[in-house]
Amino acid sequence: MAELTGFLAMSHGPQLMVKPDQWNILHNDRNKDLKSRPELEKETLDDKWTKFNRCMKAIEVLRNKIEEWKPDVLVMVADDQHENILDDANPPFTIYIGGDFEASTSLNYFKEPKTANRTKYKAKPELAQGVLEKLMDSGFDPAYSKELRYDGGMGHAFSRVLKFLTPKAEIPVIPIMVNTYFPPAPSARRCVDFGKALATTLRGMPDKSKAVVIASGGLSHTIIDEALDNDVLDAITKNDMGRLGKVPSSTLMAGTSEIRNWFVVAAAADRPGKVVEYVPAYRTPMGVGCGMGFAYWNGSAK
Repeated sequence: MAELTGFLAMSHGPQLMVKPDQWNILHNDRNKDLKSRPELEKETLDDKWTKFNRCMKAIEVLRNKIEEWKPDVLVMVADDQHENILDDANPPFTIYIGGDFEASTSLNYFKEPKTANRTKYKAKPELAQGVLEKLMDSGFDPAYSKELRYDGGMGHAFSRVLKFLTPKAEIPVIPIMVNTYFPPAPSARRCVDFGKALATTLRGMPDKSKAVVIASGGLSHTIIDEALDNDVLDAITKNDMGRLGKVPSSTLMAGTSEIRNWFVVAAAADRPGKVVEYVPAYRTPMGVGCGMGFAYWNGSAK
């Protein structure tokens, strides 16, 4: 029986990857017609540095939780945005059961090649395949992959969070890719159900490993919706899976869709979570940015 020693969730927006002095570079033309918001025009560079430092402190809290829990494996739930999963086949859930992999933190904004800035991570293919087979027994039929085809290796949703939380890359990882980004995507309710099945599956494995389950992505972006973010975080602190499961798919679009990964892990934890920090990190006066969320759930046997 695997022991679920803890659960984590954190955002991976590009503002975490660069200093606030460069946040003005993190724009895209899709939002050029938005109107500027007066209250955001008043944000100074010092304000942005304060938000950045709050995020870094929250990441430190999560990294310390991993050190405290001492897991043997990280089960990571994240999305893939046409990196390894393409339009030829885009399943709702995909489990990587291949060997050790690399992942790049290169940023398109700076025209960095995806073949650069890569870190090698250990995999745990036998356990990953066991999880896949047990999920099939529980009523889910995830796809699986033994190979990666993206120049950056595993997708950005994995690389950024792993870089922050496991800087020494010593802990094996089981990557689970959720199609959050490209409709039709799994409903919030289906993600909740998948999270519950994943926890049951992990606890039922004969492997005696201690596992930590991690969600990467979100919260709302590219246009920040603070009301949505705070509602999701409130439901997490109250373990209100009914509320999370009712978030409509029409809300979970584009970057905001990554909140589905939080639904999976919150349901796997199935207990009230602790929100470490929430930072609405606006990078333009038009409301473009990312609602940066950081949370954890202490684990124990169910």
